[in-house]
Amino acid sequence: MRMRLSDIIIAFLMTLALLLGFEVVTATLLPAIGWNEYRLTFHVLIIIFLAIRLESPLTPWMILILQFVHSAFSIEGWAIGTLSGLAILVSANYLKDLLQLTSALMTMITVQLFQIIWFLTVTCIICLKISDFSKFMMILWSFVPGSILLSIISPLIFWLLGRIWRSSESSSSVGI
Repeated sequence: MRMRLSDIIIAFLMTLALLLGFEVVTATLLPAIGWNEYRLTFHVLIIIFLAIRLESPLTPWMILILQFVHSAFSIEGWAIGTLSGLAILVSANYLKDLLQLTSALMTMITVQLFQIIWFLTVTCIICLKISDFSKFMMILWSFVPGSILLSIISPLIFWLLGRIWRSSESSSSVGI
């Protein structure tokens, strides 16, 4: 989708507010009900959405800002997430013509595949940083349950993000 700069800024600020809401819920409410082992990484869903749907040279900068916001709620470094987000962006750009998220099932499968790319990248970088690849599967496995749940709810999240990012799309004929 192509939008004017002012529309992108407004939609991005709304997306940041949504991310903050998700981060507060996952950082406070989920541990309060006993879900401590796994995290729901809503920032990954938002980045996948932007990589697939947004055609803008500002997208890498948006990924960086989203990772900065996420890093306030996580011990995960913003640099690792930004690198993974850019890998998703490049992959999505290569597959843009093949990605038709016309059904909920296709959205779930696509989101799960991109999450696998994300978590493989993050796990490899973490293992490189700790110089121990014997923990590769343990680290990777810690992402799997949350990613399955996120894939299941991804059509709803993508619908919500689509509403945010489409709100001004129709008013813009000149795009970025």
